[in-house]
Amino acid sequence: MPIVLNLVIFMLFTQPANAATLQPDDWETLRRQWEYSHAVNAAVALLAFGCTRLASLR
Repeated sequence: MPIVLNLVIFMLFTQPANAATLQPDDWETLRRQWEYSHAVNAAVALLAFGCTRLASLR
C-alpha cells in the first residue's frame, strides 16, 4: 500500500512540477511543490520499510 501511495504522490504533485519546468512562470512555488512531494515520498518509503521490517520480525 505505501508503494501505491508513493506513485499517487508522484503523479499528483511531482510529475506536474516536472512538466511545468518547461515554462517556469512561478518557479518558487514549483520548487516548493517538487521538494515537498519528494520529502513526503521519502517519509512514505521509510514507513513502508519500517512496516516491512516489523513484519519480518514477527
